[in-house]
Amino acid sequence: MKRYIEISPDTKIARLGGRPPRVVLVLLVACVGLFLLYAFTDGPAWVALTLGASGRTTLGQLQLFQPFTALLLHLDSRSLLFNMLSLWIFGSALERWWGGRRFLLFWVMTGLVGLWTGVGLGLLQPQTVLCGPGGATLAMMLGAAIIFPHHLVFFFGLLPIKTRIFALALCGFVLLGNLLGAYFLEAAVEVAGALVGLLFLFPPRSLLAESRVKRAKRKLGVIEGGKKDEKKYWN
Repeated sequence: MKRYIEISPDTKIARLGGRPPRVVLVLLVACVGLFLLYAFTDGPAWVALTLGASGRTTLGQLQLFQPFTALLLHLDSRSLLFNMLSLWIFGSALERWWGGRRFLLFWVMTGLVGLWTGVGLGLLQPQTVLCGPGGATLAMMLGAAIIFPHHLVFFFGLLPIKTRIFALALCGFVLLGNLLGAYFLEAAVEVAGALVGLLFLFPPRSLLAESRVKRAKRKLGVIEGGKKDEKKYWN
């Protein structure tokens, strides 16, 4: 006997991972392709200096395009693997929830603000080259933790873990690793991206409108009347 679960037509179901949607797939191909091109040419130094972002070149030499190219650039396989796994797992769910345009705006905005923050602080360490979507990665983790807090993740054969626990644990692991390794600029990039992601999820205008509604409700009362089955209304 088959059992069916009734699902409201308005219900949105999201899964982590799975087949990547269009925007995530394009970003994955772009980042991996650029890294393979860099690796097969033996990692020439000019690639990092030209396409990466740093306080010395981006601001000192006014190469303002660098944060845009650095967003897709990875100089080592470890950061590439982590960022691409995060993009696939969390980015796929967010794109299915928001749609391609909104997710792309979220990813680019959080990644660029993170890199520009690192470039500004990088004036204190002008030789440090920043690259990769670290800010967008942390922002995606926080976004998934907020939007899908109780969604279960089956992580490589382990017991199912709630998205909120899984994503926040990864955020803490990444930040702690950078701080212990004295990669302070990378940590600043990630924190700045995460903060922009929170502003994207909770726009100040919406929060202000909600607070006004709550204040107005305090001044309102419930008028009793009508039939017993009828709902009560604010007035």
